[in-house]
Amino acid sequence: MAKLDLLVSVEDGYMNRLSEVAKDLENAGMNVEQKLGEIGVLTGSINSAEKVELLRKVKGVANVEESRQIQIAPPDNLIQ
Repeated sequence: MAKLDLLVSVEDGYMNRLSEVAKDLENAGMNVEQKLGEIGVLTGSINSAEKVELLRKVKGVANVEESRQIQIAPPDNLIQ
């Protein structure tokens, strides 16, 4: 089973309860790796894509999306 890296956005009304939302996500099967309190985002992973719908139903969750890698060319590269 492939690990799926996720970004979870927290609803504005739950920004001050980020740890509570993180615990509920963990109980739903997510491995929470970072709590970015200032922007209301939790990062982590899950081992089953089917569990993503369970995460979306956690109280205080605004959005769940797959994390993506973005790469920017070095400044001295001809293509910017």
